[in-house]
Amino acid sequence: MNQWINFQQTLPQRLTLETLDREQTRAKDFGREGSSIVRGVAGSGKSLVLRNRIETLIDNYDKILVLSFNRFMKGWIDSKLAEKELDKKVDCYTFHSWAYRFLGYDYKWDQEVSERQKVIALADKSKVKYQAILVDEAQDFYDEWFRCLLNVVSLETNSLFFVYDNTQSVYGQPHRRKSSWTWKELGIEIPGGRSQIFDLNYRNAPEILDVAWNFIKPALLSADMKVEKRERDESGRIKNTPGIGSIIEPRKKTSRSSNIKPLLVQLSYEDLPKQVAQQVKIALQSFPESSIGILTRPQEGKLRQEISKELSQLEIGHHAPKSSTERNINVVDRPFVIVDSWNALKGVEFDAVIIAGIDKIVENIDNKDLDFQEKAGLYTAMTRARDHLIMLYENKNLMVELLEHSLTSASELDSDN
Repeated sequence: MNQWINFQQTLPQRLTLETLDREQTRAKDFGREGSSIVRGVAGSGKSLVLRNRIETLIDNYDKILVLSFNRFMKGWIDSKLAEKELDKKVDCYTFHSWAYRFLGYDYKWDQEVSERQKVIALADKSKVKYQAILVDEAQDFYDEWFRCLLNVVSLETNSLFFVYDNTQSVYGQPHRRKSSWTWKELGIEIPGGRSQIFDLNYRNAPEILDVAWNFIKPALLSADMKVEKRERDESGRIKNTPGIGSIIEPRKKTSRSSNIKPLLVQLSYEDLPKQVAQQVKIALQSFPESSIGILTRPQEGKLRQEISKELSQLEIGHHAPKSSTERNINVVDRPFVIVDSWNALKGVEFDAVIIAGIDKIVENIDNKDLDFQEKAGLYTAMTRARDHLIMLYENKNLMVELLEHSLTSASELDSDN
């Protein structure tokens, strides 16, 4: 059996520091009052900046709300706030859990615009008020949710802070992927100097980022999304910043390279769960203090259960949630092995990622938005991997062929030097 993952090969480049660069620090230190936004490519430190932003507000505000879309990111933010004993001054929820608890919103209302709009009136009638509101993964929030938040933020501070990346937009909102769209359409004014772009990817080894970008860029263009890079002169000074509706092309960090290329492996689904479990065991033997994410399409719950069963038989500790409530934990800090859907793990990162069932994804030629969402899900999964990326399939289809092409195509991305 060929070894997929050997952590000894990537330990020298392992990402451990959580210090902020100059652009991240500037965003963290935006003035307390007023709205601010951060557009950042995958792995650029958006959530880290949001957490540090909380620390800049905590001395001046007693009522702060932090919202995420998924439960795992809430668990991470909660744990980091608790480490610094800041959790007592901050309410941290997923939007659904917060809106249900304080407004009586039912997540089932998400499916219809007329039903979602109820949350705006509920917020307007509510006595709940916050001096500051921060939102992670804002690309996944419905328009009505933002309008709701405008009704619960203090009029005296109007302190809103959003971080987002439309490249990872897997829950709809196609209108907000268009270059003509602006936050003003939601009644949110972003003053000059209160927006920031993060285009440097710290998380992914360059070899992983190259493959992920080669894969997603055609999907972005097919979905009529404008892709631009942040242009710099020879000294590194910014010459041009893309408009608010553009997708930002990432830059790769060359020091993250271990010269380990992503793998595309063909396996029968009958053998896949056992092979994955055996490979995870071998990988952890190479360096136990490591994190591994085993990701699938959201619809492949049975496959995840089969993988979990094989991991258990090898006595490999892991977490395989069967319901949303089982995601109320912090899985961001290593070591950890988790089996879940790539949508549930948005924002989370791992030393190694194994994506099971690439060929389960099919192109939707009749609906460009749905087609993009499927591909954005796979892109999101690929960019969860810090150093090792393994992609598994049984039958070759167009999606597998696209990945084969992405693996052999030349890099289009600029580096940080």
